[in-house]
Amino acid sequence: MRTCRAWPGRSAPSPAPIRRSASRLAKLESQKLVGPQRRRGRKPRRNPGSGMRRLQSPRFTPLQRSLRPESLRQPWRKKRPPAPPGPLPGGAEELSPAALEKRRRRKQERDRKKRKRKELRAKEKAATAPAAAAAAAAEAAEAPREEAAAQAPPGLLFSKVEVCGAEPAGQAGRRKEKRRKLKGNLTPLTGRNYRQLLERLRARRARLEELREQDAGRARELEARMRWTNLLYKAEGVRIRDDEQRLQDALRRKERRRARRRRTWEKRTAHVVEQMQQRQDRRRQNLRRKKAAKAERRLEKARKKGRILPQDLERAGLA
Repeated sequence: MRTCRAWPGRSAPSPAPIRRSASRLAKLESQKLVGPQRRRGRKPRRNPGSGMRRLQSPRFTPLQRSLRPESLRQPWRKKRPPAPPGPLPGGAEELSPAALEKRRRRKQERDRKKRKRKELRAKEKAATAPAAAAAAAAEAAEAPREEAAAQAPPGLLFSKVEVCGAEPAGQAGRRKEKRRKLKGNLTPLTGRNYRQLLERLRARRARLEELREQDAGRARELEARMRWTNLLYKAEGVRIRDDEQRLQDALRRKERRRARRRRTWEKRTAHVVEQMQQRQDRRRQNLRRKKAAKAERRLEKARKKGRILPQDLERAGLA
Protein backbone atom coordinates (compact mmCIF):
# COMPACT_ATOMS: atom_id res chain seq x y z
CA MET A 1 0.00 0.00 0.00
CA ARG A 2 1.40 3.36 -1.11
CA THR A 3 1.09 6.47 1.01
CA CYS A 4 0.45 9.91 -0.40
CA ARG A 5 2.86 12.75 0.34
CA ALA A 6 0.12 15.33 0.34
CA TRP A 7 -2.07 13.41 2.81
CA PRO A 8 0.10 11.36 5.25
CA GLY A 9 -1.57 8.23 6.51
CA ARG A 10 -3.77 7.90 3.46
CA SER A 11 -3.29 5.74 0.47
CA ALA A 12 -2.50 7.42 -2.82
CA PRO A 13 -5.35 7.39 -5.32
CA SER A 14 -4.96 4.95 -8.14
CA PRO A 15 -4.17 6.61 -11.46
CA ALA A 16 -7.07 6.86 -13.87
CA PRO A 17 -6.76 4.63 -16.91
CA ILE A 18 -5.52 6.43 -19.98
CA ARG A 19 -7.98 6.18 -22.84
CA ARG A 20 -6.59 6.54 -26.32
CA SER A 21 -8.23 6.10 -29.67
CA ALA A 22 -7.07 3.60 -32.25
CA SER A 23 -5.55 6.33 -34.44
CA ARG A 24 -3.60 7.70 -31.46
CA LEU A 25 -2.32 4.17 -30.60
CA ALA A 26 -1.29 3.64 -34.21
CA LYS A 27 0.57 6.92 -34.22
CA LEU A 28 2.40 6.00 -31.00
CA GLU A 29 3.33 2.59 -32.42
CA SER A 30 4.70 4.21 -35.58
CA GLN A 31 6.73 6.66 -33.49
CA LYS A 32 8.19 3.73 -31.52
CA LEU A 33 9.27 2.07 -34.75
CA VAL A 34 10.62 5.19 -36.45
CA GLY A 35 11.65 7.32 -33.50
CA PRO A 36 10.75 10.84 -32.51
CA GLN A 37 10.65 13.47 -35.27
CA ARG A 38 13.18 16.25 -35.19
CA ARG A 39 11.99 19.80 -35.81
CA ARG A 40 14.08 21.59 -38.41
CA GLY A 41 12.81 25.12 -38.09
CA ARG A 42 9.22 24.51 -39.23
CA LYS A 43 6.16 22.75 -37.89
CA PRO A 44 5.43 19.25 -39.15
CA ARG A 45 2.54 19.01 -41.56
CA ARG A 46 -0.61 17.55 -40.20
CA ASN A 47 -1.15 14.85 -42.74
CA PRO A 48 -3.08 11.77 -41.63
CA GLY A 49 -1.18 9.59 -44.07
CA SER A 50 2.30 10.64 -43.01
CA GLY A 51 2.79 7.63 -40.72
CA MET A 52 1.75 5.20 -43.43
CA ARG A 53 4.08 6.87 -45.93
CA ARG A 54 6.96 6.50 -43.49
CA LEU A 55 6.19 2.82 -42.99
CA GLN A 56 5.91 2.25 -46.75
CA SER A 57 9.13 4.08 -47.52
CA PRO A 58 12.06 1.79 -48.64
CA ARG A 59 14.15 2.63 -45.58
CA PHE A 60 12.00 0.39 -43.35
CA THR A 61 13.01 -3.21 -43.01
CA PRO A 62 10.56 -6.04 -43.79
CA LEU A 63 10.38 -6.78 -40.05
CA GLN A 64 9.28 -3.24 -39.31
CA ARG A 65 6.74 -3.43 -42.12
CA SER A 66 5.35 -6.66 -40.71
CA LEU A 67 4.99 -5.03 -37.27
CA ARG A 68 2.81 -2.20 -38.65
CA PRO A 69 -0.48 -1.77 -36.84
CA GLU A 70 -3.66 -2.80 -38.58
CA SER A 71 -4.94 0.78 -38.77
CA LEU A 72 -2.02 1.72 -41.03
CA ARG A 73 -2.36 -1.35 -43.22
CA GLN A 74 -5.74 -0.23 -44.50
CA PRO A 75 -5.73 0.96 -48.09
CA TRP A 76 -5.83 4.62 -48.92
CA ARG A 77 -9.14 6.42 -48.75
CA LYS A 78 -10.64 6.74 -52.18
CA LYS A 79 -11.18 10.13 -53.72
CA ARG A 80 -14.48 11.84 -53.18
CA PRO A 81 -16.73 11.46 -56.23
CA PRO A 82 -17.34 14.66 -58.21
CA ALA A 83 -20.30 16.76 -57.20
CA PRO A 84 -23.38 16.47 -59.40
CA PRO A 85 -23.87 19.33 -61.85
CA GLY A 86 -26.04 22.06 -60.41
CA PRO A 87 -26.12 25.73 -59.60
CA LEU A 88 -22.83 27.07 -58.30
CA PRO A 89 -22.81 28.49 -54.77
CA GLY A 90 -23.44 32.22 -54.83
CA GLY A 91 -24.93 32.11 -58.34
CA ALA A 92 -27.93 33.97 -59.63
CA GLU A 93 -30.24 31.04 -58.70
CA GLU A 94 -29.35 31.39 -55.02
CA LEU A 95 -29.73 35.20 -54.83
CA SER A 96 -32.71 36.74 -53.15
CA PRO A 97 -35.26 38.78 -55.14
CA ALA A 98 -33.99 42.00 -53.48
CA ALA A 99 -30.42 41.30 -54.62
CA LEU A 100 -31.62 40.50 -58.15
CA GLU A 101 -33.60 43.75 -58.26
CA LYS A 102 -30.57 45.71 -57.03
CA ARG A 103 -28.38 44.11 -59.71
CA ARG A 104 -30.96 44.95 -62.40
CA ARG A 105 -31.14 48.60 -61.24
CA ARG A 106 -27.33 48.88 -61.36
CA LYS A 107 -27.28 47.56 -64.92
CA GLN A 108 -29.96 50.07 -65.93
CA GLU A 109 -27.93 52.93 -64.37
CA ARG A 110 -24.80 51.85 -66.24
CA ASP A 111 -26.71 51.72 -69.53
CA ARG A 112 -28.22 55.18 -68.88
CA LYS A 113 -24.79 56.73 -68.19
CA LYS A 114 -23.40 55.10 -71.32
CA ARG A 115 -26.23 56.54 -73.43
CA LYS A 116 -25.70 59.99 -71.87
CA ARG A 117 -21.97 59.92 -72.67
CA LYS A 118 -22.74 58.98 -76.27
CA GLU A 119 -25.21 61.88 -76.57
CA LEU A 120 -22.68 64.37 -75.14
CA ARG A 121 -20.00 63.19 -77.56
CA ALA A 122 -22.46 63.52 -80.45
CA LYS A 123 -23.38 67.09 -79.38
CA GLU A 124 -19.71 68.12 -79.09
CA LYS A 125 -19.01 66.66 -82.52
CA ALA A 126 -22.00 68.50 -84.00
CA ALA A 127 -20.89 71.77 -82.35
CA THR A 128 -17.31 71.52 -83.63
CA ALA A 129 -18.38 70.46 -87.13
CA PRO A 130 -19.59 73.97 -88.30
CA ALA A 131 -16.41 75.61 -86.99
CA ALA A 132 -14.25 73.06 -88.79
CA ALA A 133 -16.31 73.49 -91.97
CA ALA A 134 -15.97 77.30 -91.77
CA ALA A 135 -12.20 77.02 -91.25
CA ALA A 136 -11.93 74.65 -94.21
CA ALA A 137 -14.01 77.02 -96.37
CA ALA A 138 -11.84 79.98 -95.35
CA GLU A 139 -8.70 78.04 -96.22
CA ALA A 140 -10.21 77.03 -99.56
CA ALA A 141 -11.11 80.68 -100.27
CA GLU A 142 -7.65 81.90 -99.26
CA ALA A 143 -5.83 79.46 -101.53
CA PRO A 144 -7.08 80.84 -104.92
CA ARG A 145 -6.64 84.40 -103.64
CA GLU A 146 -3.02 83.73 -102.75
CA GLU A 147 -2.45 82.05 -106.11
CA ALA A 148 -4.01 85.04 -107.91
CA ALA A 149 -1.87 87.43 -105.89
CA ALA A 150 1.23 85.44 -106.80
CA GLN A 151 0.32 85.41 -110.52
CA ALA A 152 -0.88 89.07 -110.63
CA PRO A 153 1.30 91.77 -112.19
CA PRO A 154 3.27 94.10 -109.89
CA GLY A 155 0.80 96.96 -110.35
CA LEU A 156 -2.08 95.17 -108.55
CA LEU A 157 -2.27 94.81 -104.75
CA PHE A 158 -4.71 92.64 -102.80
CA SER A 159 -5.60 94.02 -99.37
CA LYS A 160 -5.56 91.76 -96.33
CA VAL A 161 -7.67 92.54 -93.25
CA GLU A 162 -6.50 91.30 -89.86
CA VAL A 163 -8.72 91.53 -86.80
CA CYS A 164 -6.89 91.47 -83.46
CA GLY A 165 -8.75 91.84 -80.17
CA ALA A 166 -5.67 91.78 -77.98
CA GLU A 167 -4.76 94.85 -75.94
CA PRO A 168 -1.55 96.68 -76.93
CA ALA A 169 1.39 95.74 -74.76
CA GLY A 170 3.00 98.37 -72.56
CA GLN A 171 1.94 101.79 -71.33
CA ALA A 172 3.15 103.56 -74.50
CA GLY A 173 1.06 101.25 -76.68
CA ARG A 174 -2.05 101.84 -74.59
CA ARG A 175 -1.52 105.62 -74.75
CA LYS A 176 -1.13 105.46 -78.51
CA GLU A 177 -4.29 103.37 -78.85
CA LYS A 178 -6.19 105.86 -76.68
CA ARG A 179 -5.04 108.79 -78.84
CA ARG A 180 -6.11 106.89 -81.93
CA LYS A 181 -9.61 106.38 -80.53
CA LEU A 182 -10.05 110.10 -79.81
CA LYS A 183 -12.48 111.84 -82.15
CA GLY A 184 -11.37 115.19 -83.52
CA ASN A 185 -8.26 115.02 -81.33
CA LEU A 186 -10.42 116.13 -78.38
CA THR A 187 -10.68 114.31 -75.06
CA PRO A 188 -14.36 113.93 -74.02
CA LEU A 189 -15.54 115.80 -70.92
CA THR A 190 -16.71 112.79 -68.94
CA GLY A 191 -16.25 111.39 -65.46
CA ARG A 192 -17.09 112.51 -61.91
CA ASN A 193 -14.11 114.76 -61.17
CA TYR A 194 -16.23 117.91 -61.43
CA ARG A 195 -13.43 120.30 -60.47
CA GLN A 196 -11.16 119.03 -63.22
CA LEU A 197 -14.06 119.07 -65.72
CA LEU A 198 -14.78 122.71 -64.84
CA GLU A 199 -11.13 123.66 -65.30
CA ARG A 200 -10.97 121.93 -68.70
CA LEU A 201 -14.24 123.52 -69.86
CA ARG A 202 -13.08 126.99 -68.83
CA ALA A 203 -9.72 126.43 -70.50
CA ARG A 204 -11.48 125.50 -73.77
CA ARG A 205 -13.68 128.56 -73.62
CA ALA A 206 -10.68 130.81 -72.90
CA ARG A 207 -8.89 129.29 -75.88
CA LEU A 208 -11.92 129.93 -78.08
CA GLU A 209 -12.13 133.55 -76.92
CA GLU A 210 -8.44 134.08 -77.59
CA LEU A 211 -8.70 132.48 -81.04
CA ARG A 212 -11.82 134.53 -81.83
CA GLU A 213 -9.88 137.72 -81.20
CA GLN A 214 -7.09 136.57 -83.54
CA ASP A 215 -9.01 134.70 -86.28
CA ALA A 216 -12.79 134.46 -86.22
CA GLY A 217 -12.89 131.83 -89.01
CA ARG A 218 -10.60 129.41 -87.22
CA ALA A 219 -12.55 129.99 -83.99
CA ARG A 220 -15.84 129.09 -85.71
CA GLU A 221 -14.23 126.02 -87.27
CA LEU A 222 -12.88 124.85 -83.89
CA GLU A 223 -16.25 125.43 -82.23
CA ALA A 224 -18.07 123.42 -84.90
CA ARG A 225 -15.55 120.59 -84.58
CA MET A 226 -16.05 120.54 -80.82
CA ARG A 227 -19.85 120.34 -81.22
CA TRP A 228 -19.62 117.52 -83.76
CA THR A 229 -17.15 115.63 -81.59
CA ASN A 230 -19.50 115.87 -78.59
CA LEU A 231 -22.38 114.62 -80.74
CA LEU A 232 -20.32 111.63 -81.92
CA TYR A 233 -19.39 110.74 -78.35
CA LYS A 234 -23.03 111.03 -77.23
CA ALA A 235 -24.09 108.77 -80.10
CA GLU A 236 -21.73 106.10 -78.74
CA GLY A 237 -23.33 106.38 -75.31
CA VAL A 238 -20.68 108.49 -73.60
CA ARG A 239 -22.13 111.03 -71.16
CA ILE A 240 -20.64 114.44 -71.99
CA ARG A 241 -20.61 116.99 -69.14
CA ASP A 242 -20.17 120.36 -70.85
CA ASP A 243 -22.72 122.47 -68.92
CA GLU A 244 -20.84 124.82 -66.60
CA GLN A 245 -23.81 125.60 -64.34
CA ARG A 246 -24.65 121.94 -63.81
CA LEU A 247 -20.99 121.17 -63.17
CA GLN A 248 -20.86 123.90 -60.52
CA ASP A 249 -24.01 122.54 -58.83
CA ALA A 250 -22.63 119.01 -58.90
CA LEU A 251 -19.32 120.20 -57.44
CA ARG A 252 -21.17 122.11 -54.69
CA ARG A 253 -23.23 119.05 -53.82
CA LYS A 254 -20.12 116.89 -53.75
CA GLU A 255 -18.33 119.34 -51.45
CA ARG A 256 -21.33 119.48 -49.09
CA ARG A 257 -21.53 115.69 -49.04
CA ARG A 258 -17.81 115.45 -48.35
CA ALA A 259 -18.06 118.01 -45.52
CA ARG A 260 -21.01 116.15 -44.00
CA ARG A 261 -19.12 112.87 -44.12
CA ARG A 262 -16.09 114.54 -42.55
CA ARG A 263 -18.22 115.91 -39.68
CA THR A 264 -19.86 112.52 -39.18
CA TRP A 265 -16.46 110.85 -39.08
CA GLU A 266 -15.06 113.37 -36.61
CA LYS A 267 -18.13 112.96 -34.40
CA ARG A 268 -17.78 109.20 -34.50
CA THR A 269 -14.07 109.42 -33.66
CA ALA A 270 -14.78 111.70 -30.70
CA HIS A 271 -17.52 109.34 -29.49
CA VAL A 272 -15.17 106.36 -29.72
CA VAL A 273 -12.46 108.20 -27.78
CA GLU A 274 -15.00 109.22 -25.13
CA GLN A 275 -16.25 105.66 -24.74
CA MET A 276 -12.67 104.40 -24.40
CA GLN A 277 -11.99 106.98 -21.69
CA GLN A 278 -15.19 106.02 -19.84
CA ARG A 279 -14.23 102.34 -19.92
CA GLN A 280 -10.75 103.16 -18.63
CA ASP A 281 -12.22 105.22 -15.75
CA ARG A 282 -14.66 102.46 -14.89
CA ARG A 283 -11.83 99.92 -14.89
CA ARG A 284 -9.69 102.05 -12.56
CA GLN A 285 -12.63 102.50 -10.16
CA ASN A 286 -13.32 98.77 -10.14
CA LEU A 287 -9.66 97.97 -9.45
CA ARG A 288 -9.55 100.54 -6.65
CA ARG A 289 -12.77 99.12 -5.13
CA LYS A 290 -11.44 95.55 -5.29
CA LYS A 291 -8.19 96.60 -3.64
CA ALA A 292 -10.04 98.36 -0.80
CA ALA A 293 -12.36 95.36 -0.33
CA LYS A 294 -9.36 93.02 -0.13
CA ALA A 295 -7.68 95.20 2.51
CA GLU A 296 -10.93 95.37 4.51
CA ARG A 297 -11.23 91.56 4.43
CA ARG A 298 -7.71 91.25 5.80
CA LEU A 299 -8.54 93.68 8.64
CA GLU A 300 -11.71 91.74 9.47
CA LYS A 301 -9.69 88.50 9.68
CA ALA A 302 -7.23 90.20 12.03
CA ARG A 303 -10.08 91.50 14.23
CA LYS A 304 -11.61 88.03 14.43
CA LYS A 305 -8.27 86.71 15.65
CA GLY A 306 -8.35 89.28 18.48
CA ARG A 307 -5.77 91.73 17.28
CA ILE A 308 -6.01 95.43 18.11
CA LEU A 309 -5.54 97.60 15.03
CA PRO A 310 -4.43 101.27 14.92
CA GLN A 311 -7.59 102.19 13.04
CA ASP A 312 -9.74 100.88 15.89
CA LEU A 313 -7.67 102.81 18.45
CA GLU A 314 -8.09 106.03 16.44
CA ARG A 315 -11.83 105.50 16.20
CA ALA A 316 -12.03 104.90 19.96
CA GLY A 317 -9.87 108.00 20.69
CA LEU A 318 -7.15 106.03 22.47
CA ALA A 319 -4.35 106.62 20.00
